[in-house]
Amino acid sequence: MTKTIWKKTVSVFICFSVLFTLPALRYSDAPGDKYDQTLHTLAKVIQQGHFSPRPFNDELSSEVFLEFIKRMDSEKNIFLQSDIAAFEKYKDLLDDELNGQTVQFFYEVLARYKERVAELSREFPSWFEKPFVFAASPDEWYDPGKSYPSTMAERSRAWTDKIKYQVLEKYVDLKEVREQADADSIKSRTDITLEQEARNLALQATKKRMEQYVHQNTDDEFFSLYLNSIVNLMDPHTDYFLPVEKRTWDENISGKFYGIGAQIGEENGYLKIAAVTAGGPAWRSGEVEAGDFILKVGQGDEKPVDVAGFSTTDGVKLIRGADKSVVSLTLKKMDGTIRVLKLVREELKLEETFARSNVLHIQNKKIGIINLPKFYTSFGDEKGRSCSEDVAKELERLKNNQVDGIIIDLRGNGGGSLQEVVNMVGLFIPQGPVVQVKSRSGRPGIYMDRDNKVIYDGPLSVMVNEFSASASEIFAAAIQDYNRGIIIGSGTYGKGTVQRPFNLNAGQSGPFDLGSVHITMQKYYRINGESVQLKGVEPDIRLRGYYENYKVKEKDQPSALPWNQTSRLEYAPWAESIPEIPALRDYLQKLDSTGGQKLFEENAGWLASQNEGPRSLSENRFREQRKIIREKSAFNRDQMRLNTDQDVYGIFDGESADQPRIDRNNRLTNYYKRDRYLRLSGELMVKWLETRSIAANRTH
Repeated sequence: MTKTIWKKTVSVFICFSVLFTLPALRYSDAPGDKYDQTLHTLAKVIQQGHFSPRPFNDELSSEVFLEFIKRMDSEKNIFLQSDIAAFEKYKDLLDDELNGQTVQFFYEVLARYKERVAELSREFPSWFEKPFVFAASPDEWYDPGKSYPSTMAERSRAWTDKIKYQVLEKYVDLKEVREQADADSIKSRTDITLEQEARNLALQATKKRMEQYVHQNTDDEFFSLYLNSIVNLMDPHTDYFLPVEKRTWDENISGKFYGIGAQIGEENGYLKIAAVTAGGPAWRSGEVEAGDFILKVGQGDEKPVDVAGFSTTDGVKLIRGADKSVVSLTLKKMDGTIRVLKLVREELKLEETFARSNVLHIQNKKIGIINLPKFYTSFGDEKGRSCSEDVAKELERLKNNQVDGIIIDLRGNGGGSLQEVVNMVGLFIPQGPVVQVKSRSGRPGIYMDRDNKVIYDGPLSVMVNEFSASASEIFAAAIQDYNRGIIIGSGTYGKGTVQRPFNLNAGQSGPFDLGSVHITMQKYYRINGESVQLKGVEPDIRLRGYYENYKVKEKDQPSALPWNQTSRLEYAPWAESIPEIPALRDYLQKLDSTGGQKLFEENAGWLASQNEGPRSLSENRFREQRKIIREKSAFNRDQMRLNTDQDVYGIFDGESADQPRIDRNNRLTNYYKRDRYLRLSGELMVKWLETRSIAANRTH
């Protein structure tokens, strides 16, 4: 996976939040060292608790073998072919380790890894001694991860190509600064000077990375990597976690830290945004997205630090800081563009995720919008807030404002409480089943809305995108199955599984803290019997998502559990009919008079394809490629935003005296003013209202 330690940071969409216990685990023989005990306990937990555990056999052993080596060296520039050949003796034996034999493979791979990175650490300064020449010829390429080198000299050439590409990126950046500069001191800098500066920046980044390889990663972190190589083959959401570190413990006790609201991971030696916390500074900026690579981090107006090679821990130290202080991030987006933005650190609060309402005036109609970033609840706190109660209040506000229809905005909503989504569906239907949940044995449990009361019975749309997951998919699926409203947007994430946490020390005594595992124990199903697993919820009206062509969904994970279905439940569809979906699709095509959506889809496919394959070491080709990426990306982002403000205003009664809340609400309203997808959803709602009016007139 990565030359530095690969720490899998995930945004797990958990619908339940309850303590999970398995029968006490006991051994007939005395446990070995900590790693033996951890592996064997984890294996028993997987066998006993996972929804669909894979058998511990030679097939799994072979996959674990390949996966762990891949995660240790994803670009195939650390190990030699002879190393891989030496490891082959373990290829069919790792299932035996899972079944109780002593851990050996991990130790041998780790020892050889440390030996190889020590060699690289001694060698790397020589890669920077001579200037790089970026020829105009397009014949030179950098192709990471193609094959393991057979000799140390071949490995050095692979590293030199990698370094040359990194220097090329920085060199072109510096050239672009020179081309756009007004100051003579910058305009007069020569190509030789810029290449030297770019090479020095790459040298410092590589030095930091080598220090990370040699000194900063603990054996425990490497062992966590090994365990995740195993459990992630069960499914992508079963994850092992190391024992809680003191810093995390202190933060949990104090309940305070100041940051930007993003989870940070690592990939291929670079820090990466793994998930964005709804409501935080990163989320509110609208510029930070899961999958972004972090190239530089700066404090206020100070010169930013290149963070290539930084560990997750070191990166987090730079990104966090004092309350109200400013941090700058240089991000490389998934489409290849570079963004620089400044964010103000703050204490992260749940309040930012609460439901909020706006009204869109369009064609003499008033369309209410309820934004819900997550399905929140306060477990065990009778005075705490819940999203279903808050949404009910927002519905009453919108009705008091005499809206003609309502849109529930679940774009980017990664899930939350199962009971809350059941309660929220109940605001729109009289009563009936909402979702089925099934463990690996037994019939599905059915979650019901048992309250006949309907808070809102008017026209309803639900906006989703490729990051709407889990509880969001349950809500959208139920609204669709009941024929209660129309779903608008891109296909959803496709996560139909439920995880629960388990402490590996539960029921055992011993000197070691073994850590914990989040284990997939259940799948959920729509009331029509189908799973959203892999398929997601297919919208009635499709609006192409920006990242739909990228490998960001459940179906793109090799170990994702398969799609299946269960029995259909008995339920009564909504009495009032929704509009003819084909007619709305035709209307949407007419709204796209310039053919922008077609070009959007073509661009999206091309941009996604640029993340794979070899990379040119020619300056001309590199600059040409960068120019095309910027143009296509800019066009696609423009397709999602309006050129002028639309008429949107917030209805935040009772909050006028709270300036932070006013600021928070205004940010959402200002975003909606330029939101083209909201505009299109509003247009579709107006068309729906027109067809209802025509139908009503005909009945009279």
